[in-house]
Amino acid sequence: MRWQRLLILLCCLLTGCSRLHYQLGLPLAGDSDETAAAVTHVSQALAAFGPPQRVATIADGYVLAWEHWRISETALGVSLGPLGVDAFSLDWGRARLAGDFLVMRFNRSHRASNHSFSRWDEHAGGGTALQPSIGLVDIVDVDDLLTPMPQHRWGSTWLQALPRLLNTASSPDSGAAALEQRGTPAAAGQRSLEQ
Repeated sequence: MRWQRLLILLCCLLTGCSRLHYQLGLPLAGDSDETAAAVTHVSQALAAFGPPQRVATIADGYVLAWEHWRISETALGVSLGPLGVDAFSLDWGRARLAGDFLVMRFNRSHRASNHSFSRWDEHAGGGTALQPSIGLVDIVDVDDLLTPMPQHRWGSTWLQALPRLLNTASSPDSGAAALEQRGTPAAAGQRSLEQ
């Protein structure tokens, strides 16, 4: 009976607990690097990997990119609010990233010239906070990694603010200039013109 009371008390102290999982793109096979090395024509690449998530023109042809992201975010908050002491809370959170990114380069005759493949599974950050509390504070934030795929925003380009609209032809999301991997800082590279 005593352990049940302790369990009820511990449950009352938990003010928030969340475990969120996000998956963007389709998973790439474990042998994607070897498969890409054997590709000689764009039709083989499309048959092996499906439609690409990113497309961009380059001086002597174009590049196609396939990406898959698995993002997990865990957060736990403990407060003495249910006991009448709403003075502080203890919050803990962490995030983990895993994924694959494949870029293939093709010439104007649709022949593959080279490729690059990367796979990762790593800790993406976390934190702990002991704070006076009236509201909740995010300990981990993966919002910059959860933006939709570029092809979902192509039509909205004309509704953007003027600095971004003028940079559309050079934007990594337009498919006319370059590729950018998800999570790249906004002030780096071509996007620095949009700030």
